[in-house]
Amino acid sequence: MAASNIASTGIVLEVLTKDNYLDWSVLVKNYLIGKELWYNIVEGKLDREHSNWESKNGQALHAIQLSCGHHTLSQIRNFETAHKAWNHLKDIFSEDLKAADQHDIEQGCLQSDIDLFHMAIKKGLWEEANEYITKHREEDIISQKSSSSSKGWTSLHVAVDAVQQEIMEKLVEMGASLTEKDSKGYTPFALAAESPGHIYVRFVRWMLNKGGGGKELLTMKINSDDDKGDIPVLLAAIKGHKYMTTYLFSETPSSTLLEDNCYYGAKLLSHCIHAEIWGKYC
Repeated sequence: MAASNIASTGIVLEVLTKDNYLDWSVLVKNYLIGKELWYNIVEGKLDREHSNWESKNGQALHAIQLSCGHHTLSQIRNFETAHKAWNHLKDIFSEDLKAADQHDIEQGCLQSDIDLFHMAIKKGLWEEANEYITKHREEDIISQKSSSSSKGWTSLHVAVDAVQQEIMEKLVEMGASLTEKDSKGYTPFALAAESPGHIYVRFVRWMLNKGGGGKELLTMKINSDDDKGDIPVLLAAIKGHKYMTTYLFSETPSSTLLEDNCYYGAKLLSHCIHAEIWGKYC
């Protein structure tokens, strides 16, 4: 009952256990980002001299503790900063994940370096991931797709899906392609466009500007039920993501929305009406 009550706060679906750390950490991180309690509080330069730092640290620490459950809370209840509490949990549960992965390897479940490379990215273990990049430098492991998964994801798809922005940026700097498509025709940009959470607006903005992807990313067609394909702004609208739809609409060339007798423009309008994306979002 206690676990259910804590989870009902809306921060996480269930309290932290050894089996759900990856999902738990994504949910808590997105919550803290949405409340402006992540950057320079949990991660980044900790500006303790800022007038609101103590209050924000307390709020972030409270959210992390509230999402843990009684057993895990006992491990961090005496920590005074959200930064230390978060990193402590990350260290502990990353070790548990490594142990689980090793068991899978011994059982023959994870046999290739590409799978291990993608797993390291998913966990946010950059140093470990970089070792595989160095080891397979001539094979360009960054662009390889896992043969054991039907998704056809490259390392960049994995980083986007796991909300690993810093790793995503490092991979692009090392040559990862923003236009590489998976088995469903999704680029990493398109994957971010239809993903929930305000954090993904930061992802697509970085890809368009600092990542060097350019406007091409906004007009690349993704597989759909018809023969025309969907563009990223449509993916966001179909999922009902208001802020993402608004941002992508502001960046998408009007000529694209007007082509084929306003096919994409009309389809976008239809999905926006269905998702109630109007008023201040338009």
